[in-house]
Amino acid sequence: MRAAIYCRISMDSAGEGLGVERQRQDCIVKAAKLDWDVAGIYVDNDVSASSKKPRPQFERMLADVRSGAIQAIVAYSIDRLTRKPMELEGFINMANDLKLELATTTGEIDLSTPVGRMMARTLGTIAGYETEAMSTRLKRKFLQKAQAGEPHGYAPYGYARTKDSAGIGQDKIHPEYGAVVREAAERILALESLRSVVTDFNARGIHGPKAPLWNSTILRQILLRPTNAGLRQYQGRIIGQSTTEPLYDQATYERLVALLKDPARRSNHVGPGFKYLLSGLALCGLCGGVMRRQIGRTVVSEKTGATKRQPPAYNCSICYKVRRHQEAVDASIVELVVGRLGMPDAIDLFATSDSGVAEKAQSAIDAVNAKDLVVSQMFMAGEITREQLRSMTAASGEARTKAQRMLDTARPSTPLAHLTGGDVQQKWDELDMSAQRDVVARLLTVVIMTAGSGTRYSAEDLVVVWND
Repeated sequence: MRAAIYCRISMDSAGEGLGVERQRQDCIVKAAKLDWDVAGIYVDNDVSASSKKPRPQFERMLADVRSGAIQAIVAYSIDRLTRKPMELEGFINMANDLKLELATTTGEIDLSTPVGRMMARTLGTIAGYETEAMSTRLKRKFLQKAQAGEPHGYAPYGYARTKDSAGIGQDKIHPEYGAVVREAAERILALESLRSVVTDFNARGIHGPKAPLWNSTILRQILLRPTNAGLRQYQGRIIGQSTTEPLYDQATYERLVALLKDPARRSNHVGPGFKYLLSGLALCGLCGGVMRRQIGRTVVSEKTGATKRQPPAYNCSICYKVRRHQEAVDASIVELVVGRLGMPDAIDLFATSDSGVAEKAQSAIDAVNAKDLVVSQMFMAGEITREQLRSMTAASGEARTKAQRMLDTARPSTPLAHLTGGDVQQKWDELDMSAQRDVVARLLTVVIMTAGSGTRYSAEDLVVVWND
């Protein structure tokens, strides 16, 4: 009888494989007692049997069973094979069709008989119950840790995991990586683009959180972590303060959230590679098409035959009938933007918020979180059913989403505030092109009008609509 030995353990945090090695030794002894030849050993270490994550060695073993290379399986117990009743049924049917023998270290299970299948199903049901019970206990444990502000999982980028005198986990700022996160936050709040910061980090050889290179998505996720401001998040919502040392204050975090989650920031992004202020942003006054920057044309004089190189210009990408001097148009728009940001009321316009609405929304979120805690305690005490828990949780989720939207709306909208006051022109000149384009897109819409061939450029050729 050609037998396979299957070993699996759900968690091996040390990565030493000691648990599966003990299973392997016991299964080899069991196969020898049955006089089965071990044709293959299949090991899934640190892989759960109750999750949707694939088990490569388990699937390879089943393929060998179907091919006829394996006629029997030895496992430490049924729950090493599976903890899901539906998966167990499929295994039983396959074993019955292929006359597959099954043995565990505690005895043989004859899947060809009703009694053997009943035994397998009973053991599988017990394993499924144990999985659900363990999941419930772990969820309660993780909730308790979250309420205490303790970290969970691996230390996030920018931190190093430590424990205090009482053994409670704490994340302390990593001297090198914490400085990287702070620098990124400051540059983003200065309206530098994610792409620009990422490009600079990669050029400087700063290692990313996992892979060597950074990308915009990873940087955005890091900057949106509530942990950076000393806040504890659980299942996607902030439930209180964290034991984690903050990288920056909560006001800075809220400014980052307002900036990075601003729909205008995403909708006004017109793709990488734009090197000029209004290319892809300005509109044609004749057909409404998007204006693109083009190099200057060479013009031949009909009278003298002399050639002249025209300067680069913005030209309509649709009708091609509107064309205006690029540098002159840019200078006019920069003058408008810098002038507006230099006005005394600019700080009030670009750094407004509704503290009353924000306080009301936060109170609503806190109330929902408190209700969820009571409901979870009622479920743990057996006072409500799983269906009731799901119904109450769904209702809480809707209320929390509504309140969170209200809070997001009331948060300070300050991405342009730092440009106001002082030497606005100098601050503008220090921004990279991507950040300057973002500012223009936020403040106004530029329409370039037609003025006739050969007409000199005038600022009156521009129609500027200021955004609300």
